[in-house]
Amino acid sequence: DGRAFRGTVVGSDPAIDVALVRIPKAPNLPEAPLGNSDELRAGEWVCAIGNPLGYVHSVTVGVVSFIGRKIFDQSLDDYIQTDAAINFGNSGGPLINSRGEVVGINSAISAKASSIGFALPINQAVAVLPQMKATGRVTRGFIGVTLTDVTPALQKALGLTVADGAMVQDVTPRSPAERAGLRAYDVIVEVEGRRVASNQELIQSISARQPGTVAELDVLREGHRHTMSVKLAERPARGEESSAAPVPPGPAFTSPRVFDAQVPLGLTVREMDRTFMGRLEIPEGVQGVIVSRVDPAGAARQVLRRGFVILEVNRKPTRTVADYQKVAAAARPGDVLAIYYYDPTLAQRSLVTVVVD
Repeated sequence: DGRAFRGTVVGSDPAIDVALVRIPKAPNLPEAPLGNSDELRAGEWVCAIGNPLGYVHSVTVGVVSFIGRKIFDQSLDDYIQTDAAINFGNSGGPLINSRGEVVGINSAISAKASSIGFALPINQAVAVLPQMKATGRVTRGFIGVTLTDVTPALQKALGLTVADGAMVQDVTPRSPAERAGLRAYDVIVEVEGRRVASNQELIQSISARQPGTVAELDVLREGHRHTMSVKLAERPARGEESSAAPVPPGPAFTSPRVFDAQVPLGLTVREMDRTFMGRLEIPEGVQGVIVSRVDPAGAARQVLRRGFVILEVNRKPTRTVADYQKVAAAARPGDVLAIYYYDPTLAQRSLVTVVVD
């Protein structure tokens, strides 16, 4: 209505780019009703309001394109994707459903397309309001693992007895997870007796708990169920977890032992050498073969890149070219291989599946 007020910041959460602002001596301010972003579905109509490119109070309309999109932080992000036009200056404006309820906060746009925008789910913002109001900051629980979902492909490749859950790919050194004894390939199926169907559910459950508290995890390891107590630490700020060296543009490989597996995986691998390990600061404990070439038409082209270190295939160590050659030669068309690798650019171990052509 044209009035202007000076606000004071009560608290903020840089992880999701939200702040709580107090506006004193501001009578009769209208309030936008808040909706439930958990009830949103793809295809539902939404309206974005903001100040794009200086055009005040602009309204655009579209549909929800996707729920749970990850952009910046692969573990914490849960963005609503919409084709309602969101442009520079829309950030901070509301995303409203057809009932006039705020279901999101406009946050980001894709630089590669004009019809892809992202909004923070309103439930994610509301969940941290009590902490911002009480202490001015937000803390989240953290156990220190990299996770992936249990998919049908992983279940088949590894012979898992469960069809869902959060599988551990890597454990951060000196983290609560390492102290509790969690390992790669462990599948976390419950937290405090509540079933975990995906890694996103596990992250949300742990993040909602306070650092210093203890969480009981039910873990499936090699067909046996174990209960582990993990004392949570505080989730580090984005970018503080890893300080990996960048990949040089074309590392020199001096090892003469090469295996060209154009069939069936489309990978050329070489054994590791000290030059490569020193250049990328690869830890001594990382043992495997280096991907030196990826066939652009090969089976692994979408999940593996040059410079990755293949540690295991279907849980069988590949410490030498001969180890890798034995596994690759035994693969048949249609087989699903679970490839456990180390990415020097992220200083992180990950697990992917490849269907043999």
